[in-house]
Amino acid sequence: MRSKRLLTLLLAAMLLTTACASGETAETETTAADTAAVETEPVETEIKDSLPDADLEGYAYRMLIFGDAERLAQTWSEELNGEIINDAVYNKLTRVEERFNTEITNNDNMGVVDSVDVAKQTILAGDDAFDLVQGHDISMAQASMQSLFYNLYDVPYLDFSMPWWLEATTESMTVAGQMYMMFNNISYNNLAQTRIMFFNKEMMTDMGLEFPYQQVYEGSWTLDSMLSLVEQGYVDTNGDGKKDDGDKFGYISPKYFYAVMEPFKLEPYQRDENGNLFYNLDLDRMMTLTEKYYALLFGNGGYVSAAGDDTFAIFSEGRSMFVYAPFSNAITKFSYGDVVYGILPMPKLDEEQDGYYGGSTDRPLAIPVTAMSHLDNTGLVTEALNVEGYKLVFPAYYETAMKSRYADQSDDATMMELIHDNVIISFTYLFGEYKSAYNIMFENLFAAATPSTDVASWAAKNEKSQIAHVEKLQKFFDEHKAE
Repeated sequence: MRSKRLLTLLLAAMLLTTACASGETAETETTAADTAAVETEPVETEIKDSLPDADLEGYAYRMLIFGDAERLAQTWSEELNGEIINDAVYNKLTRVEERFNTEITNNDNMGVVDSVDVAKQTILAGDDAFDLVQGHDISMAQASMQSLFYNLYDVPYLDFSMPWWLEATTESMTVAGQMYMMFNNISYNNLAQTRIMFFNKEMMTDMGLEFPYQQVYEGSWTLDSMLSLVEQGYVDTNGDGKKDDGDKFGYISPKYFYAVMEPFKLEPYQRDENGNLFYNLDLDRMMTLTEKYYALLFGNGGYVSAAGDDTFAIFSEGRSMFVYAPFSNAITKFSYGDVVYGILPMPKLDEEQDGYYGGSTDRPLAIPVTAMSHLDNTGLVTEALNVEGYKLVFPAYYETAMKSRYADQSDDATMMELIHDNVIISFTYLFGEYKSAYNIMFENLFAAATPSTDVASWAAKNEKSQIAHVEKLQKFFDEHKAE
């Protein structure tokens, strides 16, 4: 049911995109008001939520969103303006308000800085000032370890079996029956920050190479198969005899490596049969991953650019076969170039891996313990916002990202479905406090003056402190187990 529903949303968005691109404007051009009407129409294959009919009698549901205007826009909109994504966010809010007779507000006076300290101080003072707080991922994780947020399994109406909850992420965030932060469709940041393997369709066509979609369907899309393509992609375009930003590449990467390990499920903070945490770095598989990824970055076709975010301009200009980047780049960076791209998941480590997974970072949401007196209302509106974000905002964001890139969108939609259904927000990344393997290992090894694959030395150096840190985390969850 989950896959069929998501694919329907994506294909519907693609049909609108294709029609616009082919000049069929008579039926697709709409005003902001028309958009509002269209977006609120139910989809025939709509999955029904389990929320009750309820009148909240004007209950004020208060959001506290930390960050800049871009972060705010991912969750909140003041008015319709004719932009597809903004209007979908606005309609998400108004549909919930109208359905349950509630008023959804954003406390913009408190969230003007990107810090959760204000939220922490407010909660510790016992001030019931907001129903939902959203902030920086690791900062929110640290706050959750101070008993400031509700265990989401104790919040009424949150139904984690439904497709608007990310199953792999929910599993990743749960320890001993407890989960204090949520990652869902209230904000589209999760989708925007899901990492995708973009590939240059024209470059591969010119080289007589087949697009790897079929390999994904067959389960044979691995790092080795990607490397065989990458090695064919390098061209010393400027003829200076060395790799630099002026050349053409098989694979391009910046010097930071967000969400690289999650697709390989090499989570060092693991759970035992009772759901309790323990530290276990799978050194053999981590070494295999490091060596294969090193070959992608520093082998014949790969290149690690010192240019930071400008790295993505190289792909946008059609000068790299592959780049691993947030889905948001389709809107913020690649749409300004001429590159025609496709979507793939990060390859498997090997064919024995059980599936393809998407790595992501997100701005987590939490419900403060000060919401105790109105927890039913808070839970009801929270779930409803998640539902409408899934139904309205997800397809709108996808449509915008894929506009004018519609040549093989049925395959790309399937790839996006596969990635989205298996998105992992890493517990180790969030709770490792900038010290875990997910946060610093590749940076330490690959961004060094002399890049290295010496995982064994890195692991030995950090093992003692990491074990102690995981034990500290487990102590918190032990102290908060339900009696």
